[in-house]
Amino acid sequence: MKILYLTNSRLPGEKAHVIQILKTCAAMSDKVDIKIVHARRTNRPWLNAIEDMKTYYNLTREISIEAIFSLDLFKFVPVIPFGKLFAYKLVFVVQTITYHISLLTVIFREKVDVYYTRDSLTAMLLVIVGKHRKAIVLYEAHYFPSSVIGVLIAKLLSNYLNGISVLTNTLSDLYIKLGFEPRRVAVIPDAVDLEDFDICSKQKARDILEIESSVFLIMYVGHMYRWKGVDTLIEAATLMSEDVDVWLVGGTPEELPRIETLVDKLDARNVHIQGYVPYYKVATYMSAADVLVVPNSGRYDISKYYTSPIKLFEYMASKRPIVAANLPSLREVVVDQETALLFNPDDPNSLAKAIRLLQVDSELSKELVANAVLVSRKYTWNNRANNILEFVHKIKAI
Repeated sequence: MKILYLTNSRLPGEKAHVIQILKTCAAMSDKVDIKIVHARRTNRPWLNAIEDMKTYYNLTREISIEAIFSLDLFKFVPVIPFGKLFAYKLVFVVQTITYHISLLTVIFREKVDVYYTRDSLTAMLLVIVGKHRKAIVLYEAHYFPSSVIGVLIAKLLSNYLNGISVLTNTLSDLYIKLGFEPRRVAVIPDAVDLEDFDICSKQKARDILEIESSVFLIMYVGHMYRWKGVDTLIEAATLMSEDVDVWLVGGTPEELPRIETLVDKLDARNVHIQGYVPYYKVATYMSAADVLVVPNSGRYDISKYYTSPIKLFEYMASKRPIVAANLPSLREVVVDQETALLFNPDDPNSLAKAIRLLQVDSELSKELVANAVLVSRKYTWNNRANNILEFVHKIKAI
């Protein structure tokens, strides 16, 4: 079986969707012939320096990757003295259109069995062109559209797509209500490579990172978008005792100024902003923590219903107790008092209380870790690849 994974993404990249694409495809490459086709786009300097994506992202196998032309003018937008928002939108439209024009060449050139994408516009192009080449078209949805146009596109896709995979049961219900046949919808959450995240003891990790062993260390790893709930964690930090430090690991240069301003405003002196670290170093940071936090906000649908955070599975594999927001999306993976402590989303007092409980109750921490490790074993990238391929075979039989 030959699969083309089509994405209008920068590769390599610093965001979670890049990790998800590469890990999924690497796992599938052990079973099928798969190739990623992505847009050639302007990248960040430190990402341009990456020569070996297999090593950088700890991939289990080499992946066939092809970059195709797109007219990327984003680097010119910052020098425009006015109308930046309009300029960004225009540049995005130009880049997207030129990428999809280039994609036509690939579609007509490559004879494949399955087209796979997480881009709705690419999915539209594929049902118009790709299906005439007798290939299955699968769309992986990571959100439900909020605009009228987005809903209309999804409704149109429901009539022509062979299948749609989603990350959560809520997303599955929404797409079925929109018109997708239940048998053509599969819930396939994100995952983790277990062997990547149990790499060293807490003390060894702290020695590497030069962190004092006496500190009770709370850690968040990921981006700093508002829906990620990092603001709540920073507020909670101001309610914690002096022997507690909070580390924020991740975030792009565009995200960090807002976080730095909030830390200064709240005088949260125990908060350390580490910023972006290479993916292959993330496990060491997680190993250094006493508690790992998923502080997602309940004010955004993507956080409340749609997300399947890769960090959650990585936390579980890291063998550290987890405190997570009590949201439907997260409750699909963890259970309060069994695999994590859940707190009221957007409530710093509730978050601080959960962390204090783990600080004083080592037996509870050990129990949560043991249960989470057992659960994490079913959320591997290899299992995710198998679930996708089983879905493909199921679709073929319809």
